[in-house]
Amino acid sequence: MEVKRILIFFILIFFGLSSKAQDPNFTQFYSSPLFLGPSFAGGIAGHRAVGNYRNQWLGIKDAYQTISLSYDHNFINFHSGLGFSIIRDQAGTGKLGNTRAGILYSYDFTPVSDWHIRPGLGFYVLQTSIDFSKLTFGDQLTSESPSSVVPPGNRSTNDIDVASSILAYSDNIWIGFSWDHMLQPTTSFYNDQSRLPYKFSVYGGIRKVIRGFIVSKIEESITGAFYYRSQGGYQQVDVGVYWFRFPISFGVWYRGIPLVKPYQKYDALAFMVGYKYQQYSIAYSYDFTISRLGFNSGGSHEISLIYEFKVKTRKRYKPIPCPTF
Repeated sequence: MEVKRILIFFILIFFGLSSKAQDPNFTQFYSSPLFLGPSFAGGIAGHRAVGNYRNQWLGIKDAYQTISLSYDHNFINFHSGLGFSIIRDQAGTGKLGNTRAGILYSYDFTPVSDWHIRPGLGFYVLQTSIDFSKLTFGDQLTSESPSSVVPPGNRSTNDIDVASSILAYSDNIWIGFSWDHMLQPTTSFYNDQSRLPYKFSVYGGIRKVIRGFIVSKIEESITGAFYYRSQGGYQQVDVGVYWFRFPISFGVWYRGIPLVKPYQKYDALAFMVGYKYQQYSIAYSYDFTISRLGFNSGGSHEISLIYEFKVKTRKRYKPIPCPTF
């Protein structure tokens, strides 16, 4: 079992150093709306602050940890939303890390009375860093001489990036598309042409209100949703359902692409519970890998906290119906 964990760890490091590095994932992706796409900036009646933390694959020492913070505001009179976000993920004893900070803008218009269209743009700065002094290589274990592995010329890389998205939604239905890394920023420590590949995402869902009203307070609802993304030859689909009865919510998700062998080893089931108190929404989720990797990975824990500020507005605003809890 220990050998498997070591092999998995080096696979993680390899993908982090190569051009096929993948973006971090959130199980509660609708609780990290600005990470999903810039169209979600200002997608509420007023303004909100969001924090997310994910500890992935606990069975592997120093595996993945991700922290995300964001703030966004809806300028209703200008049909616009503005947001700020920062996300940091870190893996391995060498502290391989990626930081992305940006400003996001969205604009909302209604081509027909019951539907809103919301395009968005995000502008980011990125940094990738590693501490090679904390890594131990095989030849260092068999001799007292320094490792034959040549450290990279750079300990960090910096670049800029752009993302775009478009979202269509009504009272209880939404569908959206995001294109991340439009500038394909560099991620290499060796001054080569390794760049972060494009990331394409499609997401959507439908909500059934059981008790309550859209314009006032929903007391009970069931929501089905999906999230597909493709990046550098890697694909992933999340499909799940949420049940909400104020103030508690539950959710279950399947992650993977069934019957497609290259992706079956990443199959996972995720379970979520959430609670709302006044302007606060908090949720916890646990991912269990259902492939053979699951017994060694230790699963993943994730927690999200959202605070929506109280606002008074004379205009009626239709919020995006995505579950945020």
